[in-house]
Amino acid sequence: MTERRALYDKLKKAVAADPEDIDARISLGAMYMEDNNPSEALPCYDEVLSIDPENAEAFLGLGLAWGHAILENIPPADLWGREHDEEEMLEKAIDFLERAVELDPEVTQALNALGRLYIVQGQEEEAIEMFRQSLILDQSQHDVLEDLGELTGKPAWQILEKDVYMGELEEE
Repeated sequence: MTERRALYDKLKKAVAADPEDIDARISLGAMYMEDNNPSEALPCYDEVLSIDPENAEAFLGLGLAWGHAILENIPPADLWGREHDEEEMLEKAIDFLERAVELDPEVTQALNALGRLYIVQGQEEEAIEMFRQSLILDQSQHDVLEDLGELTGKPAWQILEKDVYMGELEEE
């Protein structure tokens, strides 16, 4: 048995042994997502919300699961085993991610995913705002800096708040 398979089994046993074990459900859902299996991840996150309806991590997981095909540019049938309406997937992903941010405004992963999904929808101003909020929380996200620069055509430091540290200035 592979190490990964053993970890799956361990988490499934933890969930079976303790129906209230939120951490095991979140971890199991995250593993399914790492293995490009959002259809298996969804029930894990749904079960967390049945235990804790205000769990930001579960909303994040649901948003990422529904948005996975769009964010990773994978045909929905390849992930889900059947076709899905991409507009419906996009709406569900955005709704869940927005809820995650409402519950925990410092979840940069949700802010970044929202920014990318807003770009898909053609909502550039909303995307810029999500990336800006994310970078205020964590300036070391180089991929987000690149996304923001491509989206605006400006260096990120011109868009962000003046008090956001973006590295040392070079002396002339």
